[in-house]
Amino acid sequence: MSADLVERLFERYYSGEKLRRGLFDAIASWRPPARVLYPGGFIHVAASFVFPSVTYVDNDRNAKRFFARMDDVQRLVSRHKDYEGSPHIVFHGSSYESPLAEEDESFDLLISLYAGFISKPCKRYLRRGGVLAVNNSHADAGLASIDPEYEFIGVVRGRGDSLRVDETELDTYFRPKKAQVVTEALLRERGRGIAYTRTAPVYLFQRVV
Repeated sequence: MSADLVERLFERYYSGEKLRRGLFDAIASWRPPARVLYPGGFIHVAASFVFPSVTYVDNDRNAKRFFARMDDVQRLVSRHKDYEGSPHIVFHGSSYESPLAEEDESFDLLISLYAGFISKPCKRYLRRGGVLAVNNSHADAGLASIDPEYEFIGVVRGRGDSLRVDETELDTYFRPKKAQVVTEALLRERGRGIAYTRTAPVYLFQRVV
């Protein structure tokens, strides 16, 4: 995989609105993290355009090939980053459910987007007071909402790249449309979450325990 192919592969998957840089900009403006853990992120290195230190975890074959050309990945990120200094990028080519060669409670931000139930197995790496940014495409936000070790503290709202963190009216979220008891077993069985009366693109939780 040449340097050109590294960029082409990234553009293939994350061009246009799929880049989702606005999400990272919104979080950085709200609570800039020193270290970020991004499990199941494939090759979504747009996180490194905004955050200087990001650790990626994915066992996909193409992700392993992509990050094997780390010098080229670094050059790609350096062309797009908006902070001083060199990007610090680490990649673990394994399942995020397996133990990682990382210290517990050593990250400030844990990202869970479109990759399954990350909030539970990767919680150990998030420091107390650290933030989980999660969507609900695979019910992970719903799982975090019933986890007593997380506190729901905000959502990311807006359109396109014009996103912002909103910390108001949080009690209006995670209300099921149907009367039912939301449990981990239910969410895992469904795999795609349940319907809530109010939703947001991304939910923010703070680890409290």
